[in-house]
Amino acid sequence: MPLFSHSPQQPRYGDDSELFEMGYSGEGICLPQPSPDLSAEQSVQICMDSLAKNEEPKANAGLEVCFSFSSDRCRAALGGSLENFINFASNPIFASMVNAKEWTKVNVGPVISGSQTRGAMQTVLVDLKPESGRDRRFLWTMQQERRPPRQGCWLVHECIFVENAFALTE
Repeated sequence: MPLFSHSPQQPRYGDDSELFEMGYSGEGICLPQPSPDLSAEQSVQICMDSLAKNEEPKANAGLEVCFSFSSDRCRAALGGSLENFINFASNPIFASMVNAKEWTKVNVGPVISGSQTRGAMQTVLVDLKPESGRDRRFLWTMQQERRPPRQGCWLVHECIFVENAFALTE
């Protein structure tokens, strides 16, 4: 059973708005930024809500937010720059999250304790109804950063289309 659902008509952050630390983009526009005060679940919520309203308050704002919440490892895998991330986001699978009609959080996994080599991890499973095409399910794996300047922040380790997840095990 879904825990909650989001559509463009609903408030973006509900009653948790006081938890969202805001930052400024290069154009002086205020966009959500990672904060140690946010849980993994809240970080995914911010990314999904921002992607669903990608063009607000400026072009590709949702992608910029998602890039801000990405770990260094995730950024490096996608080319390391916001420009490369925006190019990556045009692929049909990831693009289904951009300007999606609605998304629903399906499940939140347990927090897996950190180790000497990585921070704590947690998964968040979401379903979404894209602007066009069939419904999709994505698994967000979040990792708590251990190093400054984003120490304690939950960042995107990976986000995979569940249908393609099996291919990763072969």
